[in-house]
Amino acid sequence: MSILAKNLKTIRKELRCTQSMMSEILKVGFRTYVRYEAGERDAPVSVLVKISKLGNLSLEQLLTVPVNKNFVSPVKNLTKSSVPPQVGMIHFATGQINLKNPTRQELLTVNNSERKLLSIFRKMDSGSQKECLGNIGKPSSKAVKKPKAGAKKSTTKKKTGAKKAVRKLTRKKR
Repeated sequence: MSILAKNLKTIRKELRCTQSMMSEILKVGFRTYVRYEAGERDAPVSVLVKISKLGNLSLEQLLTVPVNKNFVSPVKNLTKSSVPPQVGMIHFATGQINLKNPTRQELLTVNNSERKLLSIFRKMDSGSQKECLGNIGKPSSKAVKKPKAGAKKSTTKKKTGAKKAVRKLTRKKR
């Protein structure tokens, strides 16, 4: 099975769609979509663009990198009547963009690690999100053992509560 075929299946499952639903969304026949996902047929560029938008991925990622479910972050619905916001101010040094009257609040990611972390965070329920945010920067509840006199110092560091929450969530999803 090709990388594209595996990625199509991952994206579809993460979007909680059936093959029939995906074929309707992409406006292709059911058998055609099944063949895309099985790697028996190549999808045209227009279909690949739609799929990459559905999964909020770049075309390059869709075609070349095996995508796991944590990289897929579905785009939220927008109404067609919404007017794109105007840029208020840009800080190139910090990468911050301020918009005038934004229709929604979103964070942009810089690299794959940030994208994965943000995707995991978005999939948490609101209680877990609050707990994760509340624990950022706080040391974990487990005490770090002090080395005995004359013993080599341990290189282990305290783990923050946020890291624990993310690790806990990724274990549940496996």
